[in-house]
Amino acid sequence: MAKFLCVCGDTIQVSGDIPHPYQWNLLSDVDFDRHSGTVDADELYLQTTLMFRCPQSDHLWIYWRGPEHPPSLYSPGDDGQTQS
Repeated sequence: MAKFLCVCGDTIQVSGDIPHPYQWNLLSDVDFDRHSGTVDADELYLQTTLMFRCPQSDHLWIYWRGPEHPPSLYSPGDDGQTQS
Protein backbone atom coordinates (compact mmCIF):
# COMPACT_ATOMS: atom_id res chain seq x y z
CA MET A 1 0.00 0.00 0.00
CA ALA A 2 2.22 2.84 -1.25
CA LYS A 3 -0.66 5.01 -2.51
CA PHE A 4 -4.39 4.91 -3.14
CA LEU A 5 -6.99 6.95 -4.96
CA CYS A 6 -9.41 9.10 -2.96
CA VAL A 7 -13.02 9.34 -4.13
CA CYS A 8 -12.28 12.97 -5.07
CA GLY A 9 -9.70 11.76 -7.59
CA ASP A 10 -6.60 12.80 -5.63
CA THR A 11 -3.86 10.23 -5.09
CA ILE A 12 -2.90 9.81 -1.45
CA GLN A 13 0.71 8.72 -0.95
CA VAL A 14 1.06 6.58 2.17
CA SER A 15 4.82 6.34 2.09
CA GLY A 16 7.44 9.06 2.04
CA ASP A 17 8.04 11.77 4.59
CA ILE A 18 8.19 10.90 8.29
CA PRO A 19 6.26 12.30 9.96
CA HIS A 20 3.73 11.89 7.17
CA PRO A 21 1.62 15.01 6.50
CA TYR A 22 -1.60 13.08 5.72
CA GLN A 23 -1.31 10.25 8.23
CA TRP A 24 -2.99 10.33 11.62
CA ASN A 25 -2.74 7.72 14.35
CA LEU A 26 -5.89 7.38 16.43
CA LEU A 27 -6.09 6.12 19.99
CA SER A 28 -9.33 5.82 21.92
CA ASP A 29 -9.71 7.56 25.25
CA VAL A 30 -10.12 4.17 26.94
CA ASP A 31 -6.89 2.86 25.41
CA PHE A 32 -5.11 6.08 26.34
CA ASP A 33 -6.19 5.69 29.99
CA ARG A 34 -4.51 2.27 30.11
CA HIS A 35 -1.17 4.06 29.98
CA SER A 36 0.11 5.81 33.06
CA GLY A 37 3.48 7.09 34.09
CA THR A 38 6.24 6.64 31.56
CA VAL A 39 4.99 5.75 28.09
CA ASP A 40 6.92 3.82 25.46
CA ALA A 41 6.20 5.78 22.25
CA ASP A 42 6.81 2.75 20.02
CA GLU A 43 4.42 0.58 22.05
CA LEU A 44 1.79 3.31 22.02
CA TYR A 45 2.20 3.78 18.24
CA LEU A 46 1.56 0.08 17.62
CA GLN A 47 -1.78 0.35 19.44
CA THR A 48 -3.09 3.18 17.29
CA THR A 49 -5.52 2.98 14.38
CA LEU A 50 -4.14 4.25 11.08
CA MET A 51 -5.99 7.07 9.32
CA PHE A 52 -5.27 9.18 6.25
CA ARG A 53 -6.85 12.57 5.52
CA CYS A 54 -7.08 13.63 1.88
CA PRO A 55 -5.40 17.04 1.56
CA GLN A 56 -7.74 18.06 -1.28
CA SER A 57 -11.18 16.99 -0.04
CA ASP A 58 -10.77 16.25 3.70
CA HIS A 59 -12.14 12.70 3.24
CA LEU A 60 -10.98 10.44 6.05
CA TRP A 61 -9.79 6.90 5.35
CA ILE A 62 -9.64 4.88 8.59
CA TYR A 63 -8.13 1.40 8.80
CA TRP A 64 -10.17 0.14 11.77
CA ARG A 65 -9.07 -3.49 11.23
CA GLY A 66 -5.49 -2.72 10.20
CA PRO A 67 -3.81 -1.85 6.89
CA GLU A 68 -4.28 -5.40 5.57
CA HIS A 69 -8.05 -4.75 5.34
CA PRO A 70 -9.94 -2.10 3.32
CA PRO A 71 -10.44 1.25 5.08
CA SER A 72 -13.72 2.89 6.04
CA LEU A 73 -14.41 6.16 4.24
CA TYR A 74 -15.82 9.21 6.02
CA SER A 75 -16.92 12.21 3.96
CA PRO A 76 -16.75 15.84 5.09
CA GLY A 77 -19.94 17.87 5.55
CA ASP A 78 -21.16 20.14 2.78
CA ASP A 79 -20.23 23.38 4.51
CA GLY A 80 -17.54 22.18 6.91
CA GLN A 81 -19.58 23.42 9.87
CA THR A 82 -20.06 21.35 13.00
CA GLN A 83 -23.72 20.95 13.88
CA SER A 84 -24.79 21.36 17.48
